[in-house]
Amino acid sequence: MKDLKELSPKQVYSRFGGSYLAGYLTYAILATAIIFIMKKAGASDYALAGFKYIVEFIILYTIGFPMMFYLVKGIPARTIPKKKLGVGRFIACICITYTIMSVCNVIGMILNSHIGKITGKGGMNPIVDVLGSMSVIVQVIVAVICAPIFEELAFRKFLLDRISGFGEATAVFISGLMFGLLHGNLAQFTYAFGMGLFLAYIYIRTGKIIYTIMIHMIVNGLSTYLTKFMLKGIDVGEMQGYLINGDMDGYMQFVQQNLSQLAIVGLFGMFVIILCIAGLIIILVNIKNIRFEHHEGEIEKGKKLSTALLNVGMIVFIVYWVTNIVLVQYGINIFG
Repeated sequence: MKDLKELSPKQVYSRFGGSYLAGYLTYAILATAIIFIMKKAGASDYALAGFKYIVEFIILYTIGFPMMFYLVKGIPARTIPKKKLGVGRFIACICITYTIMSVCNVIGMILNSHIGKITGKGGMNPIVDVLGSMSVIVQVIVAVICAPIFEELAFRKFLLDRISGFGEATAVFISGLMFGLLHGNLAQFTYAFGMGLFLAYIYIRTGKIIYTIMIHMIVNGLSTYLTKFMLKGIDVGEMQGYLINGDMDGYMQFVQQNLSQLAIVGLFGMFVIILCIAGLIIILVNIKNIRFEHHEGEIEKGKKLSTALLNVGMIVFIVYWVTNIVLVQYGINIFG
């Protein structure tokens, strides 16, 4: 086997695509096998409903992600210069991240709705079902603590330290793309992709992974609060169904029945709108300051994207996840 220190840029990208897919598949196969064994051992559907996602996330964070890290850790990494954001810029980054995520989420919902009409399955949003099945404590541990830490290490720290020297703009794109695809469904891909792009840019400009971890935690925390606390007792799937199918009478009746809870959601919505307006203003004012630096050994212009994407590992990674996203739109989950 070729020494990881001797890999060409194309081979480095391929290594990441193959390694990250291998780590995920190892987790998915092990989790599926354990759930299967539990069923064969006589575990009830009720018991499985309570432990399925806990088992999956334990394996993901103890085996899946560590395997990804192990397979790429030998690839030489460049030291990204460390720079402080400061409190004001950190808050600005939170506003921008949430704005980008919200805009991309709306785009995803529209696409999801239209594709749902074509497939006849309606808008597919697996994350709502997953989060809804978790207790408050488990949801906070998984979505607000573990996910931001492991995902930022995988898609920012480990990845960007090793590919940003080949071209920063391409590295930011690959970071966002892989981060979005690994979420495995259209509903999450759009906002994870947009959010991943900006978090990647923050990291290559500051060199401090703690910033992106904290921003990721805050954004996920806001989403978790909205999902678990503010929408408690509200059947989001039913509400989405009325909108997707154009049943305004059913939608208005649903609103009247859940008026008090939806009013609280409305207040939170006003806060989100203010946050997004602030983020949009900050983006417009600072967009001219976006810059990508050049480094020695950088891939020549015109070949960066093809080098990053046209290799075995990355092609397999992308084909697998695009296929998975398409199947999810038809209600099919490869690993159940």
